[in-house]
Amino acid sequence: MSKKLKVGVIGGGSIARWCHVPGYAADPDCELTALAEPCQTSIDKLADKGFKFERVYSDYKEMLAKEDLDLVSVCTPNKYHAEMAIAALNAGCDVLLEKPIALSMEEAYAIKEAMEKNNKRVAVGFSHRFEHMVREAKAAIQRGLIGEPFMIRVRFAHMGPQPGWATTEWFYKPEIAGGGAMLDMAVHCVDIIQFMLGKITGITAVTATLRKDIKVDDNVVGTVKIGDRCMGYFEGGWTTLTGFGGIEIMGDNGSIVVDYAQGKVFSRSGVTKPDGTLTIQDEVIATAATPKWTLQMQELIAAFKNNTELPATLEDGISALKVTLAAYESSAKGKYISID
Repeated sequence: MSKKLKVGVIGGGSIARWCHVPGYAADPDCELTALAEPCQTSIDKLADKGFKFERVYSDYKEMLAKEDLDLVSVCTPNKYHAEMAIAALNAGCDVLLEKPIALSMEEAYAIKEAMEKNNKRVAVGFSHRFEHMVREAKAAIQRGLIGEPFMIRVRFAHMGPQPGWATTEWFYKPEIAGGGAMLDMAVHCVDIIQFMLGKITGITAVTATLRKDIKVDDNVVGTVKIGDRCMGYFEGGWTTLTGFGGIEIMGDNGSIVVDYAQGKVFSRSGVTKPDGTLTIQDEVIATAATPKWTLQMQELIAAFKNNTELPATLEDGISALKVTLAAYESSAKGKYISID
């Protein structure tokens, strides 16, 4: 590459401070050209971490009009993802878009139209795809370690955006967030299922507000169909102090467990008999390595620089959003929803 990537970032909140901006700053081929952020506190927190942009704007539209940027990260509340991604694409920029990509399929397809019209590219921040343990588990499945998979479970849950992460309450406002734990946490579950095993073709889900005094869901459980020979379930939540977090895939010849808490991937073989007796052997086949946000930024920046295949595409974001919205529809109607 003959020149540095001129990078713009829209939104200076936590995901920008802990993932996007450090990733760009660590790459010698990236230049922190411009930041669009109306909140001085967020600007100051980026500066406190040692990140300095050449110029700072309070309005992203002014930034896009005045700067000649190559790549723009959209790190704002969910409501604004589509309009900002489309504006950046129309300004001639590639885009790294946080999940969920939009709040409706109409918005999602509008992003796709802008991408194709401007001959640009969009990557999505599905960080769990870049987790080393997830990659190792997928590779083990592909080489036939457990035979043909027939069941998957995924659980991603913590105590929610506040306290400890979000600096404002936008996550809990339906008019801005669009949804709660399903859109924030379980969208990762959906993406990982499809990343590991293929497209989800139907879903039954229940979303609920069980503990937090908020107007969006704080917990969700979903059961999914994956083609004709596999199914699974997922849990996402904002009220979990502790417990299992990770992935388990069952196949005809055994299972693989990705345990986030232990930082290990297990291959599990043996027999569970009808009388309850167990004969189980565990073998560690991988351990945690480079943090997933670090790998995400390294791989996505490299793909943009070299015009190679993106490891998390807009199509992946569209597919995950379709399933996520179907989960809300299933919960509201109390019925199974088929997905094209």
